[in-house]
Amino acid sequence: MDAPPPPSPAAHNLKKRKLGRHDEQEPPPESGRASDGVGLDFFNALPDDLLCTIISLLPTKDGARTQALARRWRPLWRSAPLNLVGHGLSGQVGKRVVYISKILAEHPGPALRLSLPCLHERYHDKIEGWLRSQALTDLQELSFGYEPPGFPPYRLPPPPIPQSALRFAPTLRVARICYCYFPKLPAESLNFPHLKQLTMYMLTISDLSASSLNFPHLRQLTTHAVTISGDALHSLLSGCLSLESLILKDNVGVGRLRISSSTIRSIGFSAPHTSVASPVQELLIVDAPCLGRFLPLSGGYGPSTVQIIGAPKLQMTVLLSNGTSKLHIGNGTMGFQEMPAISVTTIMHTVKFLVIDTVGPDLDAVIGFLKCFPCLERLYIISHLRKGMKNVRKYDLLDPIECLTLHLKSVVLQNYWGNKPDVDFAKFFILNAMVLEQMIFITLNSCNEKWMSDQHRRLQVDHRASLHARFEVKSYLSRHWIDFADSKHTHDLSVANPFADRFENRILAFGLTSFVV
Repeated sequence: MDAPPPPSPAAHNLKKRKLGRHDEQEPPPESGRASDGVGLDFFNALPDDLLCTIISLLPTKDGARTQALARRWRPLWRSAPLNLVGHGLSGQVGKRVVYISKILAEHPGPALRLSLPCLHERYHDKIEGWLRSQALTDLQELSFGYEPPGFPPYRLPPPPIPQSALRFAPTLRVARICYCYFPKLPAESLNFPHLKQLTMYMLTISDLSASSLNFPHLRQLTTHAVTISGDALHSLLSGCLSLESLILKDNVGVGRLRISSSTIRSIGFSAPHTSVASPVQELLIVDAPCLGRFLPLSGGYGPSTVQIIGAPKLQMTVLLSNGTSKLHIGNGTMGFQEMPAISVTTIMHTVKFLVIDTVGPDLDAVIGFLKCFPCLERLYIISHLRKGMKNVRKYDLLDPIECLTLHLKSVVLQNYWGNKPDVDFAKFFILNAMVLEQMIFITLNSCNEKWMSDQHRRLQVDHRASLHARFEVKSYLSRHWIDFADSKHTHDLSVANPFADRFENRILAFGLTSFVV
């Protein structure tokens, strides 16, 4: 075959000019392109170890799909620590089971995270096989549980925790275990030396197994709907030598509980709601030098008596009139039944955030509380209207309330109707809080222009003690107690004021109507 004719001089010069223009437009190397004009693939420039770390942080499906990106990526998913979250694999239980089995068969391990969906007990053998998989070597995070039958209250005892799940005890850092019970096992099987966070939901823990459980470095513990005796729970907590935050929510079988900890900083607590559960009569917190938060998680459910002795750093708490009839702080006693006269000998200068759940609203009772907390900065009042309530108390300048004069910056009134008891209650703070910055009224009224104008006049806003105070009215559909069910209010110690989201920053049903002066 004849060779192709050489290009003409004109064509050669035209190609040279085009290449010249391309070279002139080439960005410098530091702009992200190589000096020869070839694009630089930053991901391919990363070492395999770093790529494996990235893959292990992706959702399970996305991590497996990286095998299709390029030839170099094909072995990386199998080399990365396994992140297996079963919930996102499929909406159908049968398919999830198939996918989990396939992934565990193909991945050689080690594993970073295993989160199994709650499956019926009939999958027990399948679950045992998964948990014995070589792919789960050195597992650090485990979420596992059986599916409860029907609806609560559950009459049948939960199945035992699989023995194979306990093989991860030496390496686990985070664990969530649901609906099973801990049988009596040797102490070495129940020693979790590196566990930092533990959530137990609907577990049954016997007195014998509680004494064997050992969490020497646990920092966050949540027990939710756990069946356990008060003695067993006390024994379990005594072994948590590094515990910083604790949620005790709706647990069954705890009649009286004593907590003593040199490391605990935050406690969230609520008693069970169901009539079949035994009520918690007394919660005693003794010698807690680091405790800064005591947060009842919901209103209306015990314990009937709360005692906090030896908590010199307590900064925030919630006082409930419904369900808790007595609160002892130090040597003082606060009575809640119908909000009687208060006799308190302990003054808490450390408390800066306070929620009071009051029937009335009862101004006399609240003023009594304010005298106990002279450095209070933010006050949240949840009011339950009582017919015939009168709030006519005058402020005695000869008996000043320190927080009103120097510290109180924010007051929130939930369930504000705008009738005479509410107006007189709110007006006391408007006329006497010298450094008040904001006052929020959360109401069920429609807040039309006439109502707003009438409230402005009756509250005497123009005669406020703090000239810089801002007043807002927020409409809300529900009058129910705002609970603190989510764990961040107890466990997230970086949040300075856990009440702000619930009362001040909450997105309300009717939007926001405000008058600002």
